Amino acid sequence: MRVAERYFDELDASPLDLYLGSHVFFLGDIRVELEGVPLLQNRTTMELLLPVKSRLLIEYFAKRAAEDGQTGILLRPKSLGAKRYAFSQKFEFKYSQIDHEFIPGLTRPWDEGFLTPVFFNIAVLNKYSQDPKYRLDLFSETYGTILAQEWTISFGINRGKNVIMWLGDIASLPDEEQYFLRSENVQSDHDLHSEFYEAQIDVQPSPPSKQHELLHQRKALNDLFNKKFGEGLFVLEGEVASVIANLTRPIFWEEKHVSPAIESLNRVFVESINSGFLKRAAKEAGSSKDLKSAGGLKTLQTWIEVALGQTDHAEIMLPFFVLYDFRVFCSHLLSADRRNEMIQSINARLGFQEGHRDFEAVYDRLIEALLDSIHRISIVIEGNPRE
Repeated sequence: MRVAERYFDELDASPLDLYLGSHVFFLGDIRVELEGVPLLQNRTTMELLLPVKSRLLIEYFAKRAAEDGQTGILLRPKSLGAKRYAFSQKFEFKYSQIDHEFIPGLTRPWDEGFLTPVFFNIAVLNKYSQDPKYRLDLFSETYGTILAQEWTISFGINRGKNVIMWLGDIASLPDEEQYFLRSENVQSDHDLHSEFYEAQIDVQPSPPSKQHELLHQRKALNDLFNKKFGEGLFVLEGEVASVIANLTRPIFWEEKHVSPAIESLNRVFVESINSGFLKRAAKEAGSSKDLKSAGGLKTLQTWIEVALGQTDHAEIMLPFFVLYDFRVFCSHLLSADRRNEMIQSINARLGFQEGHRDFEAVYDRLIEALLDSIHRISIVIEGNPRE
């Protein structure tokens, strides 16, 4: 069997998952039977690999068996996972020795147990996202930081939607925070894969979230507008800056949690459109449309059509209209029939099935669509001779 020194298979870069089942293989002439010995399994090929510690354990007993003239060994650890470390002992956090000692990259001989992952219900973040005493910064999809006046702690979110923190980091928090965290502590699911792990253990820079990228591209487009036309596409920058500073991707996906983020995105990408400039520019470009009472979205679409000469103006603007409708859906009192009609329309325009109700998927696809439209507008402006 191959030995895994990283949490990813070096042959195909697939994530490796902890495997605690049964397995039989030969080490030289010794038949090795394992039951509950931690292995790592390639998520794509399902091949089993040996963590370094398991390999050392097996080699030790296989050598003894060979010296004693035996042809095989059976390893079945009885209490593996029960070990406790010298951090936050009085709080009795649930965690697993197996994670710390067999997931690659976590053991430190000078600080045993510090990098033990402790798992929590995702609801643990509710306190930190709602209480103004804290700031919760989710700067990538599965990696974030909680900031209080006197302390900071990083966390990850795995694919099972459990929150992960290091035991050693938790031990540095005030007692009242540790008591709170203990109340949301859950048993380990042995899955540490996240941008949190990659950044803190593999030292891989965590890519910014698509939402952060979208806000960055908005600024770049606004700067390009100023350079080309002497005015920005978006106005009220001081007010919008405060909205952007507090805009984070939702962690919970019930409508009441999604609504504030959609409301903020609408303010940033719809309400701040520089309608006055666009109406004048569209008229100067020869538009015959009466835009006097038109809103920002219709005005921007007309400007893209007339001033930039884009026949696909409706396609470019579609995500902005979806954003506006999503905001109405989330924030307005509507009849059940009207709500159903609106969500069906949102789904259809984003490519989902009619009955789709996964707000996380809708949100992420909307962000992607807005990014694409911002990119297309930028490309056309950079290559457009009319200034």
